[in-house]
Amino acid sequence: MAALRLRRPLWAMLLWLNGAAALPTQTQVDFYVETYGILDRGRDPKVALAQRVFERLKAAADKSSRHPPKLMVIDGATDAWAIALPSGHVVLSRKALALCFKDADAELARTRLAFILGHELAHLAHNDYWHHEVEQFLAKAPDTRRIAHFLDQSFEARQAELAADDRGYLYAAMAGYPVERLLAGEGGKNDFFTFWMQQTQARITASHPFPEDRAVLLRERLRMLQEKAAFFDMGVRLAHFRRCADAMYFLREFQQVFPGPAVLNDLGICALQLARQAMAPEQAGFYWLPFLLDVDSRVPRVRGDVIEPGAGPRFLKAFPLSPQVSGRLREASEYLKQAVAAAPDYLPARINLATVQLYLGQPHQARATLVEAAGLAPGDWQVRMLDALALYEQSDADVDLWPAAVKRLEVLPDNPPPAWRYNLARLLELRPRSRDATAHWNRLARTAPQLPSPIQRHVCHRQTLLPLPACLERPKPGETRPPPWRWPAPPGDAMPLTPALRSRLFAGWESIPFDWFRAKLYGFIHRAPGGEAEVMEMDQFIQLQVTRRGLPARVEEVAAFCPRPLKRRRILKGEILTCGRWAVLVRDGRPAEAWLVEP
Repeated sequence: MAALRLRRPLWAMLLWLNGAAALPTQTQVDFYVETYGILDRGRDPKVALAQRVFERLKAAADKSSRHPPKLMVIDGATDAWAIALPSGHVVLSRKALALCFKDADAELARTRLAFILGHELAHLAHNDYWHHEVEQFLAKAPDTRRIAHFLDQSFEARQAELAADDRGYLYAAMAGYPVERLLAGEGGKNDFFTFWMQQTQARITASHPFPEDRAVLLRERLRMLQEKAAFFDMGVRLAHFRRCADAMYFLREFQQVFPGPAVLNDLGICALQLARQAMAPEQAGFYWLPFLLDVDSRVPRVRGDVIEPGAGPRFLKAFPLSPQVSGRLREASEYLKQAVAAAPDYLPARINLATVQLYLGQPHQARATLVEAAGLAPGDWQVRMLDALALYEQSDADVDLWPAAVKRLEVLPDNPPPAWRYNLARLLELRPRSRDATAHWNRLARTAPQLPSPIQRHVCHRQTLLPLPACLERPKPGETRPPPWRWPAPPGDAMPLTPALRSRLFAGWESIPFDWFRAKLYGFIHRAPGGEAEVMEMDQFIQLQVTRRGLPARVEEVAAFCPRPLKRRRILKGEILTCGRWAVLVRDGRPAEAWLVEP
């Protein structure tokens, strides 16, 4: 039984039990409809919002094999309650829905609602319907005192409720709701559990613990998730620096406690990068395809030499896949499909999945994925570009879709990204349109030093604007100032971290150990008090450092500390500026943290 359903007056419980206990399971929801009536969207716009929250939670929650979950809001205005039924229905009263919005902004209201519904989904997922014990008990002796005594003695019910709290909290967090706000006691107000009991005037039973105990339990869950988040962060940083073989261990560690769409997406991207590294150069670099980590940075991993015009296959799908490449691509596809299923409104996983499907020679599936992506982000240039490439890849002996694909790419977006122009030129040179292709190669050559190295080589061999050595030449290091930030440990120091040195460098820091025996990887993630710095140590050597202290106030200042042009990589809410072994993460227009990877 749901934690929140039991917190209604005893007469309401009797009404339900007397009416529902004798009903077959599949008709229990009918009892609520007949007793209270359904509250539709037209009568209360909050119902539509509740349905949207419920759909997001369903994607993140564990699944029961019995019945697909369905939400029904009933017109119960007197009492606030929610209940999960064996038929798969989650029934929510109008009063409970209204209380989620009381004294709350829109974000907090949605988060409260997400937790309540997540709690009920947890009961559904684990087929947890301990209220049937009460029904069977009442069938023998429907006495009010005996009901209360039964509930107070139900240790199993208490455990079920605490477990549903935990899973509901996790589901809401995985769906992207700021669950920490349920515990904060903002503005001197109580946490959500105390607030709920005060509003419903509910009593505490053995089956329903004190609100303070529930809050403590979930604070501990939040602390554990925040600790494990260090593994996710390190995995993303390693992936950014193209160290996916190690990054996947960190991401999988986080996945064990929080299998949300972000970590699934990044695992898929790492598997895709490892597949590209095992490909022939002409296959890996046939197109310039986007890679979107959850920080939404594109991490190209094209290796090898220049692709000769007209050499090799004329379609990406025509390249054979070795067992190693095929295995990695299918691994990437599986992770990304899970990410898509876990978050129906998550764009990066769909873009990445379409990229993987193109490498797998599945252009029809890629276009279906991109239709969903276009619904989430109409006009997104990456979606449009990928769809044009997938359209061309659908060509066969009887259908030539090259003209249609080129026509789409020739409608350039404003300030076209280099990848768009690169892919257009690639398609143009596949046919006798080399003059048109050269115009685009020449435009790209003007910014050749800022392109990824394999892309730069390809562009420079095609363009006619500059002498080849001048186009390929990297800018000479200029005069720069040393960065204003200080790394937690001296960079470049290859001395092993003995226990004494570790204690001296990280005195007072939190050290989170890891030990992946089969991979022979062990070490620590060290975190400074207040989260100002982090250091990842592996096999007794420092591998990656992070600092949030001493960063410049403005993004424009970062270039002064790099002897070469910065590599800029777009992310959803900012960008990553890379200079060799260090990078700066930019959030909301300001430098947020600096990363340093050891060679």
